[in-house]
Amino acid sequence: MRILDIKSCNLNDKIVLLRVDFNVPIKAGEIRDSTRILRALPTIKYLVSTNAKILIISHFGRPKAKDDGLSLQHIVKTLSQLLNKEVKFIDDCIGAKVQETADAMSPGDIILLENLRFYKEEEQNDLNFAKQLASLADVYVNDAFSCSHRAHASISRITELLPSYAGFCLQDELKYLEKAVSFDAKPITAIVGGAKILTKIKMLVKLAEKVDYLILGGAIANNFLLFDKINIGKSFFQDGVDNFLHEIVKVASKNSCKIIVPEDVLVAVNSDYSASILRETGSILDDDVILDIGPQTLHTVSNIIKNSKTVLWNGPIGVFEHSAFANGTIEVMKIVSNLTSEGKLTSIIGGGDSLSAINAANLTDEDFTYVSTGGGAFLSWLSGDEMPGIAALQN
Repeated sequence: MRILDIKSCNLNDKIVLLRVDFNVPIKAGEIRDSTRILRALPTIKYLVSTNAKILIISHFGRPKAKDDGLSLQHIVKTLSQLLNKEVKFIDDCIGAKVQETADAMSPGDIILLENLRFYKEEEQNDLNFAKQLASLADVYVNDAFSCSHRAHASISRITELLPSYAGFCLQDELKYLEKAVSFDAKPITAIVGGAKILTKIKMLVKLAEKVDYLILGGAIANNFLLFDKINIGKSFFQDGVDNFLHEIVKVASKNSCKIIVPEDVLVAVNSDYSASILRETGSILDDDVILDIGPQTLHTVSNIIKNSKTVLWNGPIGVFEHSAFANGTIEVMKIVSNLTSEGKLTSIIGGGDSLSAINAANLTDEDFTYVSTGGGAFLSWLSGDEMPGIAALQN
């Protein structure tokens, strides 16, 4: 895939509108995971080195209207510290005040604009809103792979109005994900967890065509257990998906992909998440809630991973936020990271709560071949969907 690289553009004294994803978890005013900010730093630093004037735009959360709790002002202090350079903030992203400030910028200046989603026109891919954004700058750079599956004004529409290029984070995402979906280094194992199977049907079908093992965890595994007439008690599942599951099983069988579901599980009873009870999957009781895989399943999964050359991972395999049910996700994370560090495994992780799960295992993204910042974008890429933000940058 050929996209326009920012290094191919003369940016000296140009105003660059840089789209990033600073939609990071914040609790009590503190950033809990700065991975997405860190990934944007190489592009920002490069733009500074070219004497560009940098206007950074991003969304944050899902505001219904202007909301101080979802202001990007919460990002300014951390971003300034990481860059060791002052980042100014303007409490809007369009309009005369923003234009005046942009016109007064000096080369190397960095200004963070307010949350794009304070305007409903952003998510509506509105041309007039895109024109107001574009009027601020000379050049547009997309460094937000994790948003590029969205047809939003600041992602796709704006490329119709400005010379448009890809930042380094977006380029890295494409490089590693293209390598992953080439499905060359076999055996290939895909691990898919999380809560909602409906958002992952297309991805599961594609993986069933291409991989050797498809390991299922979380509530997605519950749906498959139920499909196999196994009692799952009061465990979470999604109704009305049997036709999709039948298709996945059919495709897997045709392509010699082995689907792995839990043999044993850890359950909670009566919503008591402080303690776990081990059950064989054939012995689950009506009041049980499945929240993690058991030791026999962990043993099976470990052996499969040890005999694999590539692992693609999307979504946790247990409710790792509760310590009694974190073992499965954390132990598999450690196995994958160890084999990666030994050079025995290519590991691509992304989507869902993967970054939080990595932190829970006291690991970093450097412990894996590549950790994608994308959630829905990671799913879209693995599903083979066209991504508006990527298509817009192709020449």
